[in-house]
Amino acid sequence: MTDSSSPNTTRTLKLPTPQTADEFSFPMTPYAIQLDFMKRLFETIEESKFAIFESPTGTGKSLSIICGALTWLSHHKERRKLDIPEPTPGGGDCPDWVAEFERKQRIERSNAEMADGDLAQTRYKAWVASTRRKEAAERRGRMVGRTRGSGEDPAIERKRRATADIGANMSSEGGGDSEVDDDMIVDAYYSDTGEGSDVLRAHASDAEDGSVRYSAEVRKLLAKRAANKPYYDSDSENDSENNALQLEPPVEPSVTKIFYASRTHSQLQQFISEIKRTSFGKSSKIKCVTLGSRWQLCTNDRVRSDCHSVHSLNERCLEMQQQGSKKTRCAFLPAQRTPMFDYKESIGSKIMDIEELATEGRRLSVCAYYGTRAAVSAAQVVALPYNMLLSQSARESMGVSLKDNVVIIDEAHNLVDTILSIHSVTLDRQTVGALTEMLQMYFTKYWRRLKGSNTIYVRQTLALLKALRKFMDASATEALGKESTGVLSVNEFLQRANADHINVYKIDRYLRESKIGRKLNMFGDHCRQQTHMEDGASGRGAKRGAGNNAPVASVGPAPATAVAAFESFMGCIGNPDRKGARLVVRASAAGGSEKDAVVELKYLLLDPSEAFGSICSEARAIILAGGTMKPANDVVEQLLPLQASHLTDQFAGKVGNAVAVAKLDSKNAQLFAWNHVVDSSHVCAVVVSSGPTGQPLRFAFQDQSDPAKIREAGQALASMCNIIPGGIVVFFPSYSLLGRMLAEWRSAGIVQRIERRKPLFAESNAPGGDGEPQVNILEKYTEQVHRPGSNGAVLLSVVSGRLSEGINFSDNLGRAVIMVGVPFPSLASPELAERLAYYEFLGSNSKPAEPLKDSSMGPRARELYESLCMRAVNQSIGRAIRHRHDYAAIVFLDARYADARIASKLPSWILPPPVVGHGVGAASVPKLAFGPALSQIAAFFKRDFKSV
Repeated sequence: MTDSSSPNTTRTLKLPTPQTADEFSFPMTPYAIQLDFMKRLFETIEESKFAIFESPTGTGKSLSIICGALTWLSHHKERRKLDIPEPTPGGGDCPDWVAEFERKQRIERSNAEMADGDLAQTRYKAWVASTRRKEAAERRGRMVGRTRGSGEDPAIERKRRATADIGANMSSEGGGDSEVDDDMIVDAYYSDTGEGSDVLRAHASDAEDGSVRYSAEVRKLLAKRAANKPYYDSDSENDSENNALQLEPPVEPSVTKIFYASRTHSQLQQFISEIKRTSFGKSSKIKCVTLGSRWQLCTNDRVRSDCHSVHSLNERCLEMQQQGSKKTRCAFLPAQRTPMFDYKESIGSKIMDIEELATEGRRLSVCAYYGTRAAVSAAQVVALPYNMLLSQSARESMGVSLKDNVVIIDEAHNLVDTILSIHSVTLDRQTVGALTEMLQMYFTKYWRRLKGSNTIYVRQTLALLKALRKFMDASATEALGKESTGVLSVNEFLQRANADHINVYKIDRYLRESKIGRKLNMFGDHCRQQTHMEDGASGRGAKRGAGNNAPVASVGPAPATAVAAFESFMGCIGNPDRKGARLVVRASAAGGSEKDAVVELKYLLLDPSEAFGSICSEARAIILAGGTMKPANDVVEQLLPLQASHLTDQFAGKVGNAVAVAKLDSKNAQLFAWNHVVDSSHVCAVVVSSGPTGQPLRFAFQDQSDPAKIREAGQALASMCNIIPGGIVVFFPSYSLLGRMLAEWRSAGIVQRIERRKPLFAESNAPGGDGEPQVNILEKYTEQVHRPGSNGAVLLSVVSGRLSEGINFSDNLGRAVIMVGVPFPSLASPELAERLAYYEFLGSNSKPAEPLKDSSMGPRARELYESLCMRAVNQSIGRAIRHRHDYAAIVFLDARYADARIASKLPSWILPPPVVGHGVGAASVPKLAFGPALSQIAAFFKRDFKSV
């Protein structure tokens, strides 16, 4: 840290970076790269930067993230005591007196904000205490008569009543038809353009933000209704008017947070387990909460057993919160606040993973889903899955604000793909047809009871659905006896569907604000219940609708799924001018029947920067971390296209000494990379250019059907089984190639030769495999490798398949990883072709006329194409080396891995140490014929690694 006594340095004061493991509260002696990782992470957060951190799997990355980030968080809390203001962005080129004035202003502002926060916290705690006292008095009054003479503990009584209420709620749901119909009616909706009856709008006026602003008379009525509304609320489906008019409790002050996101809940659980190992977790210094879906956290087991999908559980939960529907109210969301206070205090007192959070909810008879959301404000660490962080609507519905907080995205090698996937939606012909009929039935039955602009918007939605259905029917007719694929912009699609006169933006807004989708779900479920009851009573097989004798068979098995798909689709096309978006139209009628033709509309997002931009604009600092982040240049350019500059392809070459290799944008974002903790002598990497008979090994698309090359690869694998101990994991580019090669090996007797040395297992879903579930294959492979006296086994898998990520093949489970072929994605995919074309367009001044093909691929598109491939390769080969004392061979059975463009994208830790006198950068994976390669691999496994 620069000497703060100098007046010219006051503008750059910042928290001093810890230098030792003890200062980071690291629970053990760290590797040099772990200590360096924590230092860089601390500095990145303090300086409010965007950074990419690459630390190979097995180097203790998770623990480094935890200790580095939480140490910064604890130091940040002490800023006021240390009299250290926030660092000022920019340089210090100003007079000394200006710098000193600004410094004093920042300190005064910081102290004022601290004081305001302390006051808000005091008020909130006082309100909680007051609410507890009032509700305790209410409970005592109610329980005098209920438990007189029973001596029952109040907590046990509450749990007993909750259990009893569940049964009562579930058994009382078959109310009279008129009451059910009342629940089906969507609330009055008024648009922002004066549509509908002037009488209905007499008491309402439009606010500047487009929302409805009611008169004082109407607000009184709404406030009266809101008085009986529970304190909790649902996702983005919140009744904003009622919330605004209700007397709200004080907002709980939010603290500075670390948001940690990963792809799966198993990875989040591992992260939570690592926190528990540290002094932060053991001493309860940190409040931590994990967010999940209702599917993971719902504590109402009766409801869970009746719902067989995420959508149905979501809708059932929301139905049980409907105002005026006390008979269906969930007993785990009590009207009083005290049980939720108890839950928040309990989960805040110790670190819990998501399963423990759900268990605690059951113990206290409180909804863990809403309980964890309520705990976010006070939490200093929030762990959540990708989809909740990367979707702005999901963040808003969960009450998650990234403002001035730290965002850490782990396992970020597929971040761009994940963003594009989350914001892409598919709508099929069956769903459109079913939804059209369901909405028509709903409108036919209830149109006289719809108020405000509901009638207008339901008719417009029906018109749009019918236009979509007609377009899809025409596509089915054109595709008779074949498959067809087309790509359109949103505006082009609306024109071809003759729907360009419909305001899709307003329909999207209507679906979101009116919550009619929830009513349609209730209506569809009610139709089925009525039909089943009628059929059961009469013995009839005909299925008829509710109230109008309309057939309901075509409504589909899951209305919630259909409604959710349509709402998501409308959320996408509701912004037709969004840049980097296409609609892919697929039609297949191979059977020759138009009725059975499959037609899909897929909204394809090509530009992830818009979705990621909302995170960048809010967060204090963003860290993308992963074991295989290289190549990274295209990731930066896609996420930050306006600020990104070209990333030089330089990575840190020394263990424990990472360097910032380039500035990624105008805010000085950086890339850090470290070598593996394993010694380079523990890795033997080789490119095998030819097989045992001299046949070239190259598995481009045109070579993948060549029996001679397929047999050559099989013979090479069989020979390697004789010299490689333990387990061998073989990765193929696709399931189809795996199946083709396995079938050829069996017919040529190669499989029998392999199995004389090692049993062979193939990943599930692979044609030609044994068809067992993937978990059974992995268990059998593991059991065989670990069997005493075993020679190991061979596992055939697929790049980007279930066994290529997140599976630990350490020690004998993966003494060798063999890559067969280079897994370039198929250019026949219109989604990929459009993505490459758009990426090429970002770096040029003109729009490409056609999606790019291999022969016409520009330099930027080719770079992205190769990067997509090599990130998947690097993720697969990283399965082998998992700790400092591990060792393995990495074998590439395809000569193309020696090509300069491909080789440059391989991870640096598999490269041999540079030879003295050969110059910097001379090290590369050796390319050898089969004989020399086999000799090198044999010599590698003859070494005594225990002595190294």
